[in-house]
Amino acid sequence: MAENDPKAVASALLAGGVALLPTDTVYGLVAHPEQPLAARRIFQLKRRPDALRLQVLAGSLADLERIGAQLPPAAEALLNNDAIKGGITFIFALDPALRPEWLADRDEVGVRFPTDAFIQSVISETGPLYATSANAHGKPPGETVADILADLDGMPDYVADGGRLVGVNSTVVNFNAAPPRIERWGAVDDLTAYGLGHA
Repeated sequence: MAENDPKAVASALLAGGVALLPTDTVYGLVAHPEQPLAARRIFQLKRRPDALRLQVLAGSLADLERIGAQLPPAAEALLNNDAIKGGITFIFALDPALRPEWLADRDEVGVRFPTDAFIQSVISETGPLYATSANAHGKPPGETVADILADLDGMPDYVADGGRLVGVNSTVVNFNAAPPRIERWGAVDDLTAYGLGHA
C-alpha cells in the first residue's frame, strides 16, 4: 500500500508493521524496536542473516538519551552540521544502566539522524526506529520502489514513494573506538575538517 501520510505510517509501525521509506541516502525498511516480530520481518524481507544488527533512526539528541547512547564530544560537531549528518551512521557506546530492553544484548549501536522532513515526521510520532537499507542482502540498494519490491521476499505493510533515489549507503563512523575511525565510506566522503580523513 502506498502511503505518504507520516501519521498513518507511524500508526502502522506502532502496530507492528514494516514500512518502506525514503531516507537521505537510499530507501530503508523500518520497524518499531518494541515490536520484535516486525524486526524479524525486516530480516525475512531482505533475506538477511540474523547475526547482523539493525541500525537506529533517531530524531534528536534527546533520542540518544532515551536509548542510553553515549555521545562523545568528537561526534557533536558532526551532529551540528545538517548538511552532512544525514549521510552518516554514528556508532556509539551504550550505557548498560540506561539502554532499553530492545538493546539489552548490545554494547554499541549504529544511529542515523535523517534530515529528510518526511521521515523526521514519522520519528516524531514513534520515537527511535529500527532501520536498514531496503535491498536484498548482498545486493546494491534499489533506486525505485518498483525495483525494491521486485527484489524483496514479501511486501512491506506501508510503502512511501519518494521517487528515484540515486544514492549510496551512509558513511559509518565508529565513535566507540579511540580514536574514532571510519568503518565504511559512503554518502559523505570527506571528513578531514573533523580529523577523520577522506575516502
